[in-house]
This record gives sequence, structure tokens and C-alpha cells, in this order.
Amino acid sequence: MTQPTDAGERELKTWSPIVQEIAAELSPQWRELRRYLHRHPELSNEEFLTTEELGKRFARLDLPVNYIGERRGLTCDLVSDPDAVMPRLALRGDIDALPIQDAKTVDYRSCQDGVMHACGHDVHAAVIYGAMAILRSMHQSGQLPWPIAVRAVLQPAEELATGARYMIHHHALRDVSAILSLHVDPTRSVGCIGLRKGTLTANCDIFHVQCNGRGGHGARPHLTHDPIDAITRWVQSSFRRVDRATDPAETVAISIGTISAGHSANVIPDTAELEGTLRTLTAESRLKVLETMEDVCEGVGRETQCQIELQLKMSAPMVVNDAELVDLLSTATCHTLGAGAVEAIELPSMGSEDFSFYLEHIPGAMMRLGVAGEQVGRAPLHTSLFDVDERAIADGAKVLATAAILHFAP
Repeated sequence: MTQPTDAGERELKTWSPIVQEIAAELSPQWRELRRYLHRHPELSNEEFLTTEELGKRFARLDLPVNYIGERRGLTCDLVSDPDAVMPRLALRGDIDALPIQDAKTVDYRSCQDGVMHACGHDVHAAVIYGAMAILRSMHQSGQLPWPIAVRAVLQPAEELATGARYMIHHHALRDVSAILSLHVDPTRSVGCIGLRKGTLTANCDIFHVQCNGRGGHGARPHLTHDPIDAITRWVQSSFRRVDRATDPAETVAISIGTISAGHSANVIPDTAELEGTLRTLTAESRLKVLETMEDVCEGVGRETQCQIELQLKMSAPMVVNDAELVDLLSTATCHTLGAGAVEAIELPSMGSEDFSFYLEHIPGAMMRLGVAGEQVGRAPLHTSLFDVDERAIADGAKVLATAAILHFAP
């Protein structure tokens, strides 16, 4: 079941208050978990202690924990009727942090120099834990209106776009028929949920351009094949050509993040390189731009007598939200936070999410969780002052728990 039935919505009025009561009682624990994770962040592929701590927390709920691979990431199932044959609904969160120095002056400031939860993954983990805690409490007290089968999926390495595939490889989607997720949104007020059917985030390709020339003395550039000249021409040509190669109605964003070359002011180096990102909203525009970038490599190579190679280092496809699952989240939001809490997302984001890899296997939907309060929560993602209004944790947990119950309505 995805879109809630009429009967499911009618019964929702009888058990929705129970979700609210449990959340009010347990939310201090979820806030404490978020703060613990915020103090102790771990970078992508290093999330061993984070995974261990989350495993301990789920074990306290008396739920079975399955550690993934090298114990980076875990799954945890709650099946209210062991005799029922039911596909799982997965609730996915991510747990890795970013190489950013925490500049906040709060008692839960990161203890790890140069590492910080600047993308809200500590909140995501706390929300998934909170949703499972609500469902577990209702199951233990016999207050679930019907049987459910829910799997928490807490993955590593989202920031590298490798964590989802790692989890899939280790069977995190086995027996799962649908998946829900969330992302914090500092542009949206706490108490609000952003929803969009169809494309939510862009394709993202991280690319590397290697330019091999022939170095020499800065006084005799005519004897060199200057890779710095070549790499700067490549940047300028790519920006111009991409703009002309794609339909203006199709949003495309190409950005250069690093350029590296040389070691001395009077020496023309042998090599230069750069890295950047390409973001597109259709498969056709992505292919067209990549072809254009390859053509730029050939053209600039001929002009400068350098060898230029374009390589894709990492790619993540678009997140395309399933319409029925978005309706499910909308219904859950209306009943837990109020009808005014649902906010339509008008345009796709040019950001990317490796949640998209799950959607290559099963339908899913991601919601945007408002985290901006009057005092805290408006600093942008991926910045040293990023923080959230922690009331948002309970909001997200209630919405996902309610959606999970509605998903299984008879």
C-alpha cells in the first residue's frame, strides 16, 4: 500500500493522538542523540563509532540490529506480526559528516577538529531513530491499528555518493518494496514539510580534467606547451560552449571547484588539473553537455599542443519522487503538523542526493524538513555555522512514523 485508503485515513484520527503523545514523551531523547552525534562527527567511510552508537540505541528499543559490511551503517527491522508475510517499508537516513570546522559557540559543538555535521545528517539519523521509537512504543502497548513491517536504513558516505550503493550491495533493500527519506531544509521554517512529485534533485557528475603539456623556464614560454594556458582555456571554452549547446529552458550548472598547477613563479609546469561538478535535470541534457566537454578537450588540445583528458569521478542520478508516496507523506504531515504544514516545492534543486540509487530499485520519496526557527536554523547547509531548531526532530519522526503506519493500512 502507498496512497492511504479512506478507511486508513478515518482510523488515523483514533491513533494519531497516540503518535503525538509518544513523541512528546520521547523527543528529549532524540534531541540528546542528535547532540551526541553532532559532538562526535565522522567523515565519509569512517563512520564506525557513529554506527556503533546508533546500534546501541536501537538495541535499547529491543530491536534487532544488522551491521553492514565493515560496520559502517546498519539496518534495523520492526515487524509487528512475525507470522505475516509483508514487504518492508524502509526509512532511510545518512550518518556521515563533512570536512568543515564547526564555528558555533554551543555546548554540542563538534569535538573533532575540522569535521562537522554541516549537512544535517545527525538530524536525519535522530529522526529515523525517533520514528522507529514511536512505532516500537505503539507495538509494545498494542496500539498499532494493523500490522506493519518497517526497516530503518542508516547509511554511510552519502557525501561521496557511494553509501547507498554500499548498502544495496549488502542487501539493505532485501524484502523492501518502498522507501522514504528526508533532508533538512534551512530555507524552510520548523513545522513545515516541503514536498514535490517527480524530479526533486539533479543529476550530479564530479569530473576531473588532466592537462599534460611540456614545462620549461618562464622566460622562454615559446619552448613549452603550457598546461596552465590550456586549463584556463578549457574553463572559459566549457562555460561558453555549454551555454550554447543546451536549450535555455533546461537548467544546467557547471562549476569548477579546484585548479592545481605548478610550484614556482618562474617555472611553467608539465601538468595542470581541475575538478568540478556538472548538474543537469534530464538525461538528454547531461549527455549533450558531456559530449560538449569532450569536444572542448579536443579543441583546446589542438590549440595548445597539450593532451587533455576528461574523467568522471562520481555520478549520482536525479531523485524522482513517487507521486503516491508523496501523497502519503502529505497526508501524514497534515494529520501530525496541520494542513498548513505542507509546502509545495515549485522547482527541482540543483543539489544531488545518493538516495537516488535506491530509487533505481524501488519507488521512494524524500521530504524536506523545515529546521529554521526564530533563534537558530537559518545558516546555509555546508557552512561552519549550520545548526537546526531541534523541534524539527520530533516533526520529522512523527511524519515518518505516521506515514509508515498509513502505508500498511488495509
